[in-house]
Parts: sequence; C-alpha cells; structure tokens
Amino acid sequence: MKRIVICCDGTWNSPEKRHVTNVVRTARAVLPADPHGVPQIVFYDWGVGSDGRKVRGGMIGAGLDKNIQDAYRFLVHNYARGDEIYLFGFSRGAYTVRSLAGFVRNAGLLRKLKARLIPDAYRLYRRREPPDAEEAQAFRRAHARQIRITFVGVWDTVGALGIPSRILKAITRNRRYAFHDTSLSKVIRHACHAVAIDEKRIDFRPTLWRRAPGPRRTVEQQWFAGVHGDVGGGYRETGLSDIALDWIWSRAAARGLAFSEIYVRRHVRPDPLGKLHRSWTGMYRVKGRHHRPIGELPPELESIHPSVLERYEQLDDYRPKKLVDYLEANIDSRLARR
Repeated sequence: MKRIVICCDGTWNSPEKRHVTNVVRTARAVLPADPHGVPQIVFYDWGVGSDGRKVRGGMIGAGLDKNIQDAYRFLVHNYARGDEIYLFGFSRGAYTVRSLAGFVRNAGLLRKLKARLIPDAYRLYRRREPPDAEEAQAFRRAHARQIRITFVGVWDTVGALGIPSRILKAITRNRRYAFHDTSLSKVIRHACHAVAIDEKRIDFRPTLWRRAPGPRRTVEQQWFAGVHGDVGGGYRETGLSDIALDWIWSRAAARGLAFSEIYVRRHVRPDPLGKLHRSWTGMYRVKGRHHRPIGELPPELESIHPSVLERYEQLDDYRPKKLVDYLEANIDSRLARR
C-alpha cells in the first residue's frame, strides 16, 4: 500500500515563484514515507499561464483538459490495489481536482495496459452522461476499476477559475468547459473546502459543495478571513493563509497522510490577526463588487472557522457585511469546532 498525492495549482501559479501557494507548500511538506514506512508519492501540476506566456481563452480551456488528464494519467500509471489517493487544489486547481474526482467517478480508473484509452475515457466524461448510465457502466466494466478517493482538500474554488471575464467568455462559449461537477462525487470519502469571506471580485464567486454527502462520507466547508490569496496562499504575508493551510493539513493527517513536522514548525505560523490583502482593485472595481453570501446552506455544509470570530472580536475594523449578518443570526449555533 502507498499514498498518492495529487496537487494542482491555479492559473499563473508555479513553484518557482518567491511566494508560493498552499498547494506548492503541500507538495513540499508531504513526507516520502510515513513513520511506519508507507510510501507517499506526490504529483504537482501548475496552472496555465505559469510559464509567463500570454494566456488566451482557448489555451485556458485546452489547458484545463490537459491538467485533468495529466493527473488522471499519473493515477493510472501509479495506482495499485489498496492505495490511498489524496487530492489538493487552489482556485482553478481546486476546480481541476474536483473535476478529476468526477472523471474517476464516471469512467473509473483505467488499468495500466488500457492507458491508451484515456482520451476515450475523457470524452465519455465530458459528454455529461450520468455515471450510472449504461455507457459509463459498460466502459468501467470493460476497461477500468472502481476506486475510492480518501481525501480532497481545496482552497477557494471559484466558478470563474480565477480567470478575468474577458478571457472566461471565450471558454464558456464552448459549453464543454463549463464547471458542472459542484456536487461531492460518490468516490470521495472525506472532503474539506476552505472559502474566503472577504473576496469581492465578481469574477471570483465561490463554487461550493451544495449537496450533503452519503453514508460513510464526510464534508467540511468552512469560511476563513481574507481574500482569495489569503486563503489559498501566494502572498508574502501568510498569517491568514497558514490558518486555512493548517486546517486542511490537520484533516488530511487525520485520514492518514504524513507531513514533515520540521517543515510545519519552520514554515507554518497561523495568525488570526494577520494582514488581510486587497484584491478588489484596478479594473475589478469598475465591474462592481460581490459580497459572498454566508449561511445559505445547511449547517452541516458550511460553518465559520473559529479564527474568524477571534479576528472579529479583537479588530474593531473587521466587519464584513455578510459576516456581521451571519454572526448576528447564528453566533451561538453555527460556529465551527476546531
């Protein structure tokens, strides 16, 4: 048995940047083996545009397809019966790993000798036929195996994938690039989603899991103080993003994944009072703002992380409109537990 860790970053994010995202830090912190000698292998995939080339709509769409298939291909060539799979992503990378889970649910995981069929499996997935449709079931029986994904941890999945609307329009004209897998795939056992309270850009509306999990599956969706990058990382100041990082790592560790304690001690310093950045600037201000709604879902599907209340109580100038409304209505009943 081994653990396979898939880490997918967002558009314009890469491990070579000076200030890296929580996805890069996850890839760096996972140990090669746990204390019992169980191997842990990591696949990291950066987003389209990370090489500095100009990004156009067609590149984003094609790049998304490639990202999903590259991660799937890694699973095909490395998975063995009994292995555990962990998926991590931020922003567009969160979209990627959630789509990957949907891909696995629909087509199964191809056997190594059937790897040549990956394009066929992906076409089947993109047809939007239900996983229980006869064609999907027949494909899985003939070419693939049914697997389970142990854990999915994502930071601030956005429907626009973090892409400016002028580029996004070129993608969504082609319906096959639209995000259609917002529900929790049946192959996922445990899932966590860290969501930013203070992101106001219209192009960055969050894509939440909106359906309760089935039996023997868990989902946690918590709101954190900060904008998009304050939750998923990428700024020099990491006090806020370290909170969301530590939260998802703790949940993954509870499901068996081993992280380097040395890395954690040296590089992870959560600070509820840390710097909150501004992302609603420049052209984004011209388009207006979007206050992310909090509390629209049942309490088992969304809650507030305790660090938010700590910041709220200690900083008089931290009063996001939707958070104030939420806390006034739910302060005693819907705060998340650590």
